[in-house]
Amino acid sequence: MGFLAADKTMAVPVTWAEADGNLQFTVPLDIEAVTEEGLWLFGRANAALPEREVTLGLRWVGVPSRFEVFDRFDRRPIGGHNNKGLGPRELRFRPFDGTHRHPLDVNAALAIGLLRAMAENLPVAVPVEPDPAIWRAFLATVADQYRIHDLVTAPPPPWQYELLALSAGDGRQGRKRGRGG
Repeated sequence: MGFLAADKTMAVPVTWAEADGNLQFTVPLDIEAVTEEGLWLFGRANAALPEREVTLGLRWVGVPSRFEVFDRFDRRPIGGHNNKGLGPRELRFRPFDGTHRHPLDVNAALAIGLLRAMAENLPVAVPVEPDPAIWRAFLATVADQYRIHDLVTAPPPPWQYELLALSAGDGRQGRKRGRGG
């Protein structure tokens, strides 16, 4: 857990890339100006859902190039999350519709053990309160909790804001003209 407590910076700037309709990035992290081999910050977002369904997290890449997510934030997920019967009593069966965190310390304390918890995608979450309303507030929360101080400079995902085309008759309240209308 020393990685979480240490002050960190991003070794390279965040650059979002598209893959199968999703947006993602991965950047290595520095601790005391030394890039930590295997420690990465990652991000995922749905390109078509601005300000929804965003994940930022930390993962460790071990040998042979297999990565394990060991802590993550989920912002405003579409499907929500339920802790099922796992974790501390006050978190069991708790549903989350808003932003929440799957913290290393809570998942490491599970009876199933940390390796199994990581294999099961960190099943226990805690709420993020207040729920960050905008991208910059979400970044500030994650930057503070992960102690990645330059994370606040990361650009938002390049979401695809699409205008909804009006179908015939939608949004039009005029009278028909001509032919007796």
